Amino acid sequence: MLKFTNSTNILKRGLNKFRYLSSKPNGFLEKHESVETRHAKDNAEVLIIGGGCVGTSLAYHLAKYGMKNVVLLEKTELTAGSTWHAAGLTTYYHPGINLRKLHYESIKLFERIEEETDQEIGFHATGSIRLAHSKEHMNEFKYMMTRHQWHQANQQLLYPDSIEDMHPLLNMEGILGGLYTPGDGHTDPYSLTMAYAKGARMYGATLVQDTPVTGTKQLANGTWEVDTPSGKINAKHIVNAAGFHARELGHMSGLDIPLVPIHHQYLVSASLPFLEDWQKNEGGRKVPALRDLRGSYYVRQERTGLLIGPYESQEKMKIQEDWYDVGVPKGFGKELYESDLDRLDKCIEHVMDLLPIIQETDIQSVVAGPITYSPDILPMIGPTHHLKNYWFAVGFGYGIAHSGGAGNYLARWIMNGEPDYDLIECDPDRYSTWTDRKFLMAKARESYGMNTAPAFPKEERWAGRPTARVSGAYEETKARGAAFGFHAGWEQPHWFATQGERTDTPVCYTRKHYHDAVGREVDMIMNRVGVADLTPFGKFMLEGPGATKFLSSMVANTLPKLNRVNISHMLTPNGKVYAELTISRLDKDKYYLVTGSGSELHDLRWLKQHMPEDAEFTLENVTDDMGVLAVTGKYSREVMSNMTDSPMSHEEFPFLECRQMKLAGFDVQATRISYTGELGWEIHHDAKDTGALYRKILEAGADYGIGDYGTYATNSLRIEKGFRGWGAEMNLDKNPYEAGLGPFIKPNKKTKFIGQEACQKISQNDLKCKLVVMTVDTHGFVDPEGNETVWFDNKVVGNTTAGAWSYNSNTSICMAFLPPHLTELGTNVYVELLGRRFKATVVNDPLYETEAVRTRNMLKKEAASG
Repeated sequence: MLKFTNSTNILKRGLNKFRYLSSKPNGFLEKHESVETRHAKDNAEVLIIGGGCVGTSLAYHLAKYGMKNVVLLEKTELTAGSTWHAAGLTTYYHPGINLRKLHYESIKLFERIEEETDQEIGFHATGSIRLAHSKEHMNEFKYMMTRHQWHQANQQLLYPDSIEDMHPLLNMEGILGGLYTPGDGHTDPYSLTMAYAKGARMYGATLVQDTPVTGTKQLANGTWEVDTPSGKINAKHIVNAAGFHARELGHMSGLDIPLVPIHHQYLVSASLPFLEDWQKNEGGRKVPALRDLRGSYYVRQERTGLLIGPYESQEKMKIQEDWYDVGVPKGFGKELYESDLDRLDKCIEHVMDLLPIIQETDIQSVVAGPITYSPDILPMIGPTHHLKNYWFAVGFGYGIAHSGGAGNYLARWIMNGEPDYDLIECDPDRYSTWTDRKFLMAKARESYGMNTAPAFPKEERWAGRPTARVSGAYEETKARGAAFGFHAGWEQPHWFATQGERTDTPVCYTRKHYHDAVGREVDMIMNRVGVADLTPFGKFMLEGPGATKFLSSMVANTLPKLNRVNISHMLTPNGKVYAELTISRLDKDKYYLVTGSGSELHDLRWLKQHMPEDAEFTLENVTDDMGVLAVTGKYSREVMSNMTDSPMSHEEFPFLECRQMKLAGFDVQATRISYTGELGWEIHHDAKDTGALYRKILEAGADYGIGDYGTYATNSLRIEKGFRGWGAEMNLDKNPYEAGLGPFIKPNKKTKFIGQEACQKISQNDLKCKLVVMTVDTHGFVDPEGNETVWFDNKVVGNTTAGAWSYNSNTSICMAFLPPHLTELGTNVYVELLGRRFKATVVNDPLYETEAVRTRNMLKKEAASG
């Protein structure tokens, strides 16, 4: 046995290249009784390819929900891949919002699946503690508590005395506090997979081992023909759940999936007599799992020893790049990489400091295996716009923790035609052609290496950027002080540092250093004029016979008249808000559709999915072909007039009109609309003209004090105006009436649309919540940003969706979902920010009228007095 103190010499002592984890039960490599090994059927409703924990979970859930003819193919044997060697950690915690639901569903399933299937899974709900040795990590914990309180799972902020009582092995020196999640723990990945498999069989699914897929082909009717050595299988749906083989499987259908295997290592210690005695005295209770953010590693109890899993730094970690380039070596399944403890020196030093008992403990085994990562670590769950009836369940860096929830989420989506809740951060279509090899390798390295780094709000991480997705104005806006954000591969200005401010990413949880810069941009829009680059918008052209009928069936609003524009929403069959589109009608059967950058392919997929097979019209994604610049503010009309002979007055170019015209000599489509709610035009044009047109706008606006503005100024202004944002106020978690979208929903329009029946059944008296605008008295300490907990009478009653500082009202503002009885004007509630509760007041929605309304009211007043 080797000592932890001699860890740097481990390689010289000749560790076996392919070592199997000693904690697995005897005979675990043999066939398991819960797995069918006979020949697969020649047809399937859903064919799942991959027999790891996620694939078997999906089979279990589909079969349990009543799906007939579910078939799973595994090329060798179940768990072969990343599942069998996983450390098995489970947690309710996630720094994001929606994925917490996935984690919650997983753990709740782990708690009951043993009884349901009579298959032990070795689940131990030990709880876990994330440890903070720095003020920033403590602030991060307060930030995470703020965003967690309105979720289901219990989570607590701990201070040193409580931590010491809970974990007997810790050196408490330097520990400032912890984030404790009582229901966290670990399970045995192999046994869990067998429980999924047994449950799937119990409910009627067929699981077949030793059956590699050698080819996939989509037939004319949309079904799939899948080749195996045993014959062909025809399936309505296929699901790629092939783990680190997912890229190769994708290639069979022409898909280039951005996934790469990371070397992840962990160590298992020999038994610790102290821990063995402590566990006996505690009635068999195990110590909580630990996540030491300072040292970047996790520790959990493994029998009466410890399992330690470090995350190496970006510089030391290893990516198996040749697997990306040429594929997984033939026969690699339950093999491991050669371990490299030299990469773990720093982590092990931190371990020995935190857990002194480990210093003279033997290392019983070392595991180094592949874990498949997407660029942002998050999995890819759902369909793809490229192919019909092709689903992803890949890229699970934390597959055990995700497996139960992911299987449930995807099963219900496949069966119901829509997901139960919003999980767009895991949408496979968040990536596209811009996600090339260079970006993937750089971003995956950054994501893994910064696994336990503080997650600051509004933080930008720079690896792999910029991609090929930069607008023609990128270099010039960069030179003019743009601080960029990353939007679906695009670089888009968030704000501009014009007076010597920093343009680096914020690394704090309180008010940001760009506060004054954003304020100048708001003032510029209100009192002068500004220009913004909106090129990242998703943009589609719908054209041809039948386009009008089709589009009307897709949105809940009536369609605009010729040369007019409106805001319309695509709903799901259950009446949830799937997307928001800005629709410009260019001809009788020609429409230009604009959506947010983050929902480009998400929205395109929905439209393509519902197009009739015999459609005579076309739907083209023109996002990369079209640039968009905005001219916004008090003098925007004058600036536009300086560049065109086309009439620009209020009467001649009214609000929500679109026009093909010449602007500074360029052919453009100008639309009088602005997400700021102020006077302004969006100028859509050939992308090759963006740089030159941007310069012309600056020249034309020079006498009016024109300057640049970014998305943060826009956000402040749009919240004041009560404008909803997709992904915040509008998503699959809410219906349109809860989100205050009633004026855009025409439930009784003649053309039937998706979600119409659901809308007709929704009663205003039955709404569970309503969206409100609130002011928040934060004393300038911190501003809300969204997803914070809202309190009333010492109870959690809702959550914010977005927030900012209102420069026009000189106060913090937010939008929030509250129970209907708390939505009356003047109602006071409390918004939690960094562990403190700040008084919030429900105010008018909108807080500040739009320019269009102000102008209309002014004209009415003039007409009445004239």
